[in-house]
Amino acid sequence: MSIQITNLNFSYPSASANLFEDFSIQITDGWTCVAGSNGCGKSTLLKLVAGILQADGGKISIGDKGLGDVVYCPQETEEVPENLYSAFWSDDNEARKFFSILCISEEMLERYESLSGGEKKRIQIASALAERPSVLLLDEPTNHLDLKSSGMILSALINFTGTGIIVSHDRTFADSLCNRTVYLYRESEAFAGGRDLIAFDSYPCGLTKTLELRKDAGQKSRSDWERLNSKASLEKERSAKLEAQNKMSKNRLSKKSIDSHDHDSQSKIDAARISGKDRSTGDAKAHLESQIQKTESERDGIKKALQRKEGFSLNGSDFSKPLVVDQIVLQAGSYSLKIPHIEIKRGSKIALTGENGAGKSLFVKHLMSLLEKYGRQKEVLYLPQEIPDEQKDSIFAELFSLEENERGQVLSTLYRLGSEPERLTELKNPQEENDALPSLSPGELRKLMLALAVQKPLSLLILDEPTNHMDITSVVALEDALSSLDCAMIVVSHDKAFLQKICKSNLEAVRNKNQGEIKLL
Repeated sequence: MSIQITNLNFSYPSASANLFEDFSIQITDGWTCVAGSNGCGKSTLLKLVAGILQADGGKISIGDKGLGDVVYCPQETEEVPENLYSAFWSDDNEARKFFSILCISEEMLERYESLSGGEKKRIQIASALAERPSVLLLDEPTNHLDLKSSGMILSALINFTGTGIIVSHDRTFADSLCNRTVYLYRESEAFAGGRDLIAFDSYPCGLTKTLELRKDAGQKSRSDWERLNSKASLEKERSAKLEAQNKMSKNRLSKKSIDSHDHDSQSKIDAARISGKDRSTGDAKAHLESQIQKTESERDGIKKALQRKEGFSLNGSDFSKPLVVDQIVLQAGSYSLKIPHIEIKRGSKIALTGENGAGKSLFVKHLMSLLEKYGRQKEVLYLPQEIPDEQKDSIFAELFSLEENERGQVLSTLYRLGSEPERLTELKNPQEENDALPSLSPGELRKLMLALAVQKPLSLLILDEPTNHMDITSVVALEDALSSLDCAMIVVSHDKAFLQKICKSNLEAVRNKNQGEIKLL
């Protein structure tokens, strides 16, 4: 059952311009990934299709008759799905099977409030599939999920026979599920001279290949534009030379400087005028002017992709002393975690993986305690999964205590990590502006922590799910930046593509009931 969007217009009441303007697209059966930077309308588009938001103009039709059953699953999972209990206890085996596939038990229903985010997400998706909708819309379905939970959700979704749309930055998940990608972007941020509205490109492939194609297309557009611009410049130089020659020719054919009694010279000029020997210079210039217009027209017809500077470097990093972790068994309540002997040296880039609850956070806390014990906590950045409210004040205080040039370097790093210029202008000192602290999304706040940290001597990065709350633009920018650093790094993440780009070795937390172990792979 296809979704046909025709001439869609939409803006939020507080916005000064349309988000979507004459936006038209068709999405067919199967799974489609919708990707793009934050603020480009991904979640808004899903809510418009679901009827949660009403368009200002245009039409959204589902199926031949324009109607269809649509179920929307938001990122948040706090609310219990309305059909949870009726679907779980249904006599319809087709409805109940999704709870079995996603390993949802009766006991989990009784304690919904205390479930983990991954468990709630599995219940949300099982309840959605139990309704057997024509259209299923999922907004970031794998956020905060470990690989086991993502795998269960993938197995449940892969056999869905309707029209499915996911908003996701999880390349591994999206590639496994989707064979089409719609990439949304704001034209003014993507192309030189672009309009301030949302456009899209559609690709018959997964998210990873889409990003590669977009990168190649951007490089080609810039190369083609520069080539034609250089060609036009050379043609203008030749035109200027011909103009000078043309003036010289006109001067040679002028009788103003010749004595009126010099009949011989006047006869030669008359003969030259009649023969047209000097007319070729003017003809060549006219032809070249036509060629210049053609070249410039071809150049201006290219959408020249804007290029964002990427990456950053550490300021005076030094990790000559390795961090030695001795073999130990950690205890957390009834759970014990065995840790082997590990040496973390400069250039070590270690992925820390494993199911939620297996001991990754416990291991990270142990590392932090060792660094504090050795008096080395100042050379380390620990980026937690979630930043506590009390820490936000200190982050902004650090930013606004910097000299203007230092603050400029932080903003430059933020831009290279995928932040857009209009978001950076909001980072004003509340004391100077007599206003409240800036309001940054969790993803932007985490990037700000990283941008501040790399301005100081830094030898070790400990990053706990660094891509949480980040859009695909920021994820790719961050992985490119981290892969180029030579400091030691421990990255806790469920994003396989992200880890493969950055890390050289792997630690895995494995749990068996109340006993766990950190294994060197």
